[in-house]
Amino acid sequence: MERNCLLREIKCLTRLDPGDSLPLFVMSARLPKLPKPTSKAAPKPRAPSEVAVVKGGQPRKVGGMTLDVNLKVDSPKIRELERAALKRRGFKWAAGLIILICLGALLKITVREAFLKNPQFSLKQVVVRTEGPATAQKIVRTSALTQGMNLLTVNMREIQGRIMTLPQVRSVKIARDYEGRLTLTVKQRQPVAWIECTKLGMKAGKPEIGHFIDAEGVTFPCEVAEPYAALPVIQYEVLTLNQPGAAITDLPVKSALTLLEQLQQRQEQQGTPALNRIEIQKPWAMTATMADQSHIVLGVDDLDEQLARLDRIWLESRHRGWQIDTLNLLVQKNMPVTFREPPNLEGLQTPITASLSTSASSTSVR
Repeated sequence: MERNCLLREIKCLTRLDPGDSLPLFVMSARLPKLPKPTSKAAPKPRAPSEVAVVKGGQPRKVGGMTLDVNLKVDSPKIRELERAALKRRGFKWAAGLIILICLGALLKITVREAFLKNPQFSLKQVVVRTEGPATAQKIVRTSALTQGMNLLTVNMREIQGRIMTLPQVRSVKIARDYEGRLTLTVKQRQPVAWIECTKLGMKAGKPEIGHFIDAEGVTFPCEVAEPYAALPVIQYEVLTLNQPGAAITDLPVKSALTLLEQLQQRQEQQGTPALNRIEIQKPWAMTATMADQSHIVLGVDDLDEQLARLDRIWLESRHRGWQIDTLNLLVQKNMPVTFREPPNLEGLQTPITASLSTSASSTSVR
């Protein structure tokens, strides 16, 4: 409506004569001011469900479509610059690789000349500290050590493992001083007796075929017999298997070792005869032959009680000068005893010899 009125007024003004004058401000005052056009439309309000708040407090529209626009400009000049940059990077990588190779080669040469080929670290002497049946020469041969070996590259655990394969060896300690010396401290098993079995070819007092046994029942071969010729002998003919370095677990052998230890203690403390041989003839009994050629029969069980009776008889025999030939300790009462000479029974009133036989060389002891 306002627009039509405005058009009519404009037409009327166009019909005015040239001589007529009309203030232009009237026309401009009557024209309404139109809003200036804008390039952006007013934002349309959105529902709360269409607007999401992202981290930082800035809203973003949920959903929609995202387009990746490639704005990279391609031209011959740009390609030439990229090729030049690629060449520079390749040159840097190649130079770095060459430098690393040179440093590695230099380090290798330095290590070889300063350590591996340095005569200061060469093996010149092997010191063996040991005591036992295995000789130092055999220990060195078993270790496979050779003169000139580099002490820095010697595998100590491997050498220790080789030496431990010897059945005579109990433990090994190795020390190096980087002056050409390697020290081997070898702890060997100490033999307490010879172990003898004819059917297995084990003969006492013979090198190579002779075998020792230690306090734990472990057997090992003999290499040098002279220093151990005086050791007692344990004869066990029913032995079925001998594995050097392994312990014999048979009860008669364990009882024989216990008897050997007890008799040696009595020899040192009381001066009793030394033990020469223990023969295990039965699974339940063994015969001990002493240095005075007396033969004592004992059972494999209850050794403490049998040894207590033996102590009482030995005490009486030393007091009266008896020479015992045989004694059977398997019998708890009326133990049979034989003498080489008729015993002196004058004034015998002790309970241990209360019952005597009529024979001068045979006595029954309670």
